[in-house]
This record gives sequence, C-alpha cells and structure tokens, in this order.
Amino acid sequence: MLGSLTERLDAAACALAQQRPVVVGLSGGRDSVALLLMLHAMGCSPLLPVHVNHGIRGAEADADEQFCAALCARLGLPFKAVRVDVPALAQQQGESLETTARLVRRRILKETAAQTATPTVALAHHADDQAETVLFRLARGSAGTRGMHPVTEAEGVTWLRPLLPLSRQDITRLLTEMGETWRDDSTNAVADVARNRIRHEVLPALNQAMGRDVAPILCRSARLQAETLEALECAVAALPILDPQGRLYLPFVLQQPLPLRKAIILHYLKTCGVPGADEALVLRVDSILPPTAPHARLSLPGNFTAIRSHKRLKVEC
Repeated sequence: MLGSLTERLDAAACALAQQRPVVVGLSGGRDSVALLLMLHAMGCSPLLPVHVNHGIRGAEADADEQFCAALCARLGLPFKAVRVDVPALAQQQGESLETTARLVRRRILKETAAQTATPTVALAHHADDQAETVLFRLARGSAGTRGMHPVTEAEGVTWLRPLLPLSRQDITRLLTEMGETWRDDSTNAVADVARNRIRHEVLPALNQAMGRDVAPILCRSARLQAETLEALECAVAALPILDPQGRLYLPFVLQQPLPLRKAIILHYLKTCGVPGADEALVLRVDSILPPTAPHARLSLPGNFTAIRSHKRLKVEC
C-alpha cells in the first residue's frame, strides 16, 4: 500500500523534497509519522525531523518526544527536539495556547531550515485538514474557499505539504497495514477551539446532512479556486499596470471593471510585500485611487503606506 499512496502524493512537493535537505515537522501524531515514513521510503535525503515539546501536557508530551526520538533512531535519522514553555509565553504575549504553539512551531521549523542552503520544511497537512481549512476561512470570511497549497514560499522558506491529496483514512490504513504506531494528542479531541469544533462537530454534521463525505468536494473547490486565482494573477501580471518606476499606472487601472481592478490592486500589494492583503484592504486602497478621492494616503499593514500622486500609486515602507 505504501507504493500506491506515494504515487498519489503531490508531485511538485515530492520533487522538491527529493532534491534538497528537508526539515520535517514531527509531532509523533499519525499524520507526521506517516509523512516521515513516506519521505524516508522515497529516498528523500537528508531528512531532519524536528519535534517541539510545548510543555502543555506534562508527562504525555514527554512521552511524545521519546516516541519521536525512538522512531528516528530506528530509521537512522538525526533528531532535534526543542522544549518551549508555551503556557508561560502565551500568558506573556496575551495570545491563546493554540496560537502561541502554532507560531512557536513555525518559528522553530523556519530557524532550523534556515541553517541549510535551501530552507525547506515538510508539513503533514492532508485532505481532511484542507477541508477544515476551507470551512474555517469561508466562515471567517477571509479567503473564500481558498485552501492550503502543496508548495508555498514564505518567510524565506519553501513549505511543502505532500500529503494534501491523501485523507486521514488513507493515512490510518497505511500505518495500520505497516504495523506502525503513533501518538494521539488528547487536546485534539477537546472541542474548545474553532478548528476542533469544525473537525468534531461541523464536518460530521455536514456529512450527515449531505449523505456523503464532503471533504473531497471542499478540497476540489479549493483546488479550482487556486487554479482560477493563478490564471488571473498571470493575466494581471501581463497587463500594462506599472510605469518604468514600478508605480501603479492609475489611468489604465481606473478604466477597468471593479473585479479586475481589485485583482490588479491585490497583485500590486503582494508584489510590494504588503502582508495581510485581503479584500477589505484592497477596497480601502481602491477608494483612494480616483483623483477626486478626499484622501491620497493610506496606512497599510507592515508599516507600509500607499500614496497617490500624479496619476500614480506607490507603496513605500
């Protein structure tokens, strides 16, 4: 079964994993164990599994760390474990445990990957995670049905998600047939945060209401939107929207219908490196483009500022 599932992994993510050193996020849970075993079976090398002990679950977390160390020793792989007092850090920063733990994990993985020539991190998100992400973002109103991408570039790191085409059921069946074990995080079973409620309550209720497993449909919607957005970005990049100084040329932009104008502004903000560029921000920028607009400057996230001057829009930090 291992061979058949590796053939279903995302091809682009796997190709990169086979070409460069890869840091692997290893929690000890089912998904990360499967990810490590599959990358190892594919001959990806060197692999550097990294485990973050958040200091939240006491002896249970220590046992997770020991499990990961033993797994890596059996596979002949190096192993890095980092301990962080997440509860203390969360209280200090005024964030939730979930948010703090996620940011800590990402920072440690990024810092470890930065020690290699081609910083690359593999994460164990799969199709069910994708479905949960789509529902979460749709309900929050932040990104439509946009999901996670198999390969993304962010913060100087290439983030790989080879398991996105596989379901949780696929992964469970694989590990069971291989006789492999994993660790269950007890906090994942508690419906006290939005993502856990979506996993344990919303998706099962939606499956029951529709009489089918809706995860593949949600994943397909995410893929179709990603393909549409990619095509739109390519089309926008080919338009004469910039002057020789790299500023947005407003006479052309203002002639476009609002949907295309929004795509142009979003593309420009991303090109300038403005973080958190969502529809609300795009519409705020659009409001200062007309020459009759009452304001010609707008503060943007990341200490950026949008400035309209002489039929041009520039973004500076």
